[in-house]
Amino acid sequence: MVKTIKSVLSNEGFTENIVLVRDQHDVDTISKEIVDADVVYPDKAMITREMIMSAEKVRLFQYGTGYDTIDLESAGEKNVPVCNMPGITAQSVAEHAMYLILALAKNDREYCLEMREGRWNRGVGTELAGKTLGLIGFGNIGRIHARTAWGFGMNIIACRNNKKQGNEGVDFVDVVDFNYLLEKSDIVSILLPLIKHGSCKTEGMIGENELAKIGDTGLGWLINTSRGAIIKEDELIASLESGIVKKAALDVYETEPLPEHSKLRKLSNVFLTPHIAGDTKEALIRRYTLIAENTIKVMNNERPQYIVKELKSFFI
Repeated sequence: MVKTIKSVLSNEGFTENIVLVRDQHDVDTISKEIVDADVVYPDKAMITREMIMSAEKVRLFQYGTGYDTIDLESAGEKNVPVCNMPGITAQSVAEHAMYLILALAKNDREYCLEMREGRWNRGVGTELAGKTLGLIGFGNIGRIHARTAWGFGMNIIACRNNKKQGNEGVDFVDVVDFNYLLEKSDIVSILLPLIKHGSCKTEGMIGENELAKIGDTGLGWLINTSRGAIIKEDELIASLESGIVKKAALDVYETEPLPEHSKLRKLSNVFLTPHIAGDTKEALIRRYTLIAENTIKVMNNERPQYIVKELKSFFI
């Protein structure tokens, strides 16, 4: 990715040092990598105050969609913009969420494993038509997800914080309150950013009580393509082990990479993917383009696109 972006910048006469930080890197490695960076693309790695203050040349921290892994206060103090890419992966994530639903409906995990092991056991799947899909979060991703699910003949309900937002293009979706959604949905799909503080806090919002409501209704399935910490993972595991939640399909986890010995890896009623919902060729091209554009802007002392809302006042 970095080579591609540098090639684009080189063609425009720029030679800036862009660093892609992988989440597997330890603190010392990350600190060394970003010391001389002009632009840092943190991916999913944790960027601490110490790292920010030691990065003497940094002009931009460029994120994808979520930016919950950086110390925003320190970035603002250092006068370095933090930008994200709202909507850049919306199509990819919405498609992946639908894929996870289909994987549960068609028992993909079981059939694939059995075929690889030489067995021919035919079971029974689940039709999606007529089932109710509840979307927790109804922004860009939620709207695309709704249109896709509607094509399968599903009934869609959604809850959201923005009460003023209209339903243009998705008027077939009923907007309801949170508890009603949990109680009436066959399948619940989480499509929220991770917010750790304030009245709109989403961290840990799905726990034992919410999982019990999901399990009491219809299919009792849970999908998460947003952030792992929105769900209390230990309580989800307990609900899956007890059969309260019948099935879950997850792309995100409280700890990433998912620990090798996580109980989630061993549960037969769970379908797992390694935080790849937004990673498609098309989405990556859009990312490359925006990173290059924002890099050029900051190097020309211009305001970059999509400064995160918490820091907008720093860069008027």
